[in-house]
Amino acid sequence: MPGATASDLPSGRAREALGGGGVGCHTGAGVTPPGVKILIADDSASDRAAARGILGDAGYSVVEATDGQQVLELYSRERPALVVLDVVMPKIGGLEVCRILKAKAAGYLPVLMVSTRNSVNARVEGLRSGADDYLGKPYEAEELRARVEVLLRTRAAFGERPGAAEAAGEGPAAPVELGSEELRRRMQEEFERAERYSDPLACLRVEVDASAESGRVAEQVASLRGIIDGNVRKIDLVAKIDERGFLLVLPNTHFPGALTVAERISRETRRPQRGEVAIGFSVSIGVSFFPNKDTRSLQDMLALVDAALERARREQGGKICLFQHQGYLYAPDD
Repeated sequence: MPGATASDLPSGRAREALGGGGVGCHTGAGVTPPGVKILIADDSASDRAAARGILGDAGYSVVEATDGQQVLELYSRERPALVVLDVVMPKIGGLEVCRILKAKAAGYLPVLMVSTRNSVNARVEGLRSGADDYLGKPYEAEELRARVEVLLRTRAAFGERPGAAEAAGEGPAAPVELGSEELRRRMQEEFERAERYSDPLACLRVEVDASAESGRVAEQVASLRGIIDGNVRKIDLVAKIDERGFLLVLPNTHFPGALTVAERISRETRRPQRGEVAIGFSVSIGVSFFPNKDTRSLQDMLALVDAALERARREQGGKICLFQHQGYLYAPDD
């Protein structure tokens, strides 16, 4: 394992989460059909009128909000394909509104943030809140149209059709499963965000060991999910990847933080469990990281976590294998 590169490693289940390839952008025409709905949120009447004129002339259907609370109400009712969101607004500020919209959206909802605050710090703050793009005021009509078109192309690449969310109705997103568009989108978003800002990102695969009693695997996997949920944050992504385990993506998590999560999960599974799982069980855990000299893409990171898990499996179970600059394999203490 030391010295191996992602291109030398076999594709595994984690890498299959991207369908065996990268997430590309559709560049064809037809992403701005007449009537695609855009929500413009701005407390300035003149700025709303300007944006409405630009986008209305381009064939979009426009709805408007004058404060943050109204944005959330209109989103639930109108289900726009894209939101143009001012940073400074009454009641609820644009940054907080952006975070709420991203949490509420069942699919990919592009948010274009606009503001007279156009410093590097202001743009970074907007992007960190979840915005997909940031445009300073005043802006040119062509630039606004171009940025909207790019974001709608990205939405189309993720398979999001205008009106699909509206047809689906209100409600929380379904649980993320391997192979779903939502899982692919969220993993790619987290990797691109980490790459853009040089933030750390950790990926774990946790699997009930094969030595487990065959009739108890389902119970142990359910118990494992409860243990994982007790050791991750709201911003972390957890997905059931097969019948024996889970994939975890931990944003803003360095090597020590990922190791701490892996150790806690390993220790807690070995303790007697409540409910139907009366005795403890062991798990194998693989961990990969970004930044890393062998991680140039999300596919690389997933290939490395697959390889790390396979190495842990070969050591009779109950082991953690961490792949950073080389493979580190050990059994955590009780």
